[in-house]
Amino acid sequence: MKQLYIAIIILAFCGSAKAQDNSLFFTKGIPQSTQLNASFRPVKKWYLAMPALGSVQINSGNSGFSWDDIIRSGTGAQSDSLVVDLDYAASQMQEDNLLATESSLQVIGFGFAAKKWFFTFDINHKLKAKIKYPVSLMNLRQGNWDYDNNKPINHSFSNLYVNGIDYNEIALGASRTINDRLTVGMRVKYLIGVANVHSEYFNLDMETFANGNMRLTSDASFRTNIPLDITYDENGYVDGVEVKDDIEDELLSTNNTGWGFDFGANYKFNDKLVLGAAVNDLGFIKWKGETSRLFTKGSFEYDGIDISDEITGNESDEDDFDKVLDDLEDAFRFSSDSEGYKTGLMGSFNVSLNYQPKQWLNLGVISKNYFVEDMLVPQVTAGAGLQAGRILSTSLTYSYMKNAPSNFGAGVALNLGALQIYAVSDNLSSALKPETAKYVNARLGINFVFNGKRKKVEEVVEESVE
Repeated sequence: MKQLYIAIIILAFCGSAKAQDNSLFFTKGIPQSTQLNASFRPVKKWYLAMPALGSVQINSGNSGFSWDDIIRSGTGAQSDSLVVDLDYAASQMQEDNLLATESSLQVIGFGFAAKKWFFTFDINHKLKAKIKYPVSLMNLRQGNWDYDNNKPINHSFSNLYVNGIDYNEIALGASRTINDRLTVGMRVKYLIGVANVHSEYFNLDMETFANGNMRLTSDASFRTNIPLDITYDENGYVDGVEVKDDIEDELLSTNNTGWGFDFGANYKFNDKLVLGAAVNDLGFIKWKGETSRLFTKGSFEYDGIDISDEITGNESDEDDFDKVLDDLEDAFRFSSDSEGYKTGLMGSFNVSLNYQPKQWLNLGVISKNYFVEDMLVPQVTAGAGLQAGRILSTSLTYSYMKNAPSNFGAGVALNLGALQIYAVSDNLSSALKPETAKYVNARLGINFVFNGKRKKVEEVVEESVE
């Protein structure tokens, strides 16, 4: 029992994490669980993933609000209709909110056991995108003046952060049983970058003064390797940006390469209790082909427009509105360069605890954590797995995610001889009530799994006696 308390304390200090197929951890016998922890050994002999169908996975979420936070039932005279309620949506948001998406497709995958070793090989296509946005974007609905208190309203959007990456990986993994208690694993991945866009920094502030004047200040920089045709004005500033016509050929180039690493370990306190820990997607991609950096820094003060000529019907010598637009454009001119750059893989770490009181039952908890800029994104999943011999493996889970505490999930793996069909999700409510869902998560696939011949009853008894 003391060992159980120690493991729970370790998990508590690790915090919680964002969902990425945590139900996969509880649904036993699925080979793709090695992607959670490189030291996992889910099959006894070997497996082969169905090409392009071994694993199709998507995770997407918006911690800020769901659809029915914005579109709501009206009140009073509008009680029988739907209305847009931005005030309620803003009340459900936090100071910083996250819009995230992760998807992957396993093109090829297989693995096999060799005494104390277990080897895996994968080719995957992955897409990750993370956007951190402040509640101040929604607060723009209030304008820039508080008429009730007769004071200005200032807005800051400097916490905005964007990072998106699309790449292919060729991965070779190995795990080894060190002794009766410890198993360790590692996966090395050669990476081929397809596309990337991210904000190096983004500062934008809107300040209103007591006299009604308004000032905008910006200091921002974005990097991308998306093939762009950039035109410039006579002063050398960016005048126009368009995506090239031959973008498909450019994106399939191999100029953008890098390396990634996964590390994992499992420690058995006893025959029933196992603690696991893993760090995934450590590494980088160097972007060299068709890179661009767009940056701007400026300040613009708006003191109003004289519309007296329009009111009196007199002709004005200068269109004041056009002048304001010209001044605004001059204040926030974009420049560019085409130097190469390097990005990380949006890595994560997880900790798991599995307790198996019966051969057909396992209970546990798994956490997964990652950072978006300087913000920790946490989530924790507790669950139970039930196995009906070799034929059926199931799981039921409950996940706590950022600003969305109630997420029930499930998993099922059906083994028809060597053929395995599986599906897992950390959030079933997204399918049952999509209008209330803040997170969507699913992984499904087809494998061929070989665990060796079943032993006769008398052989099992003889082994237990020995």
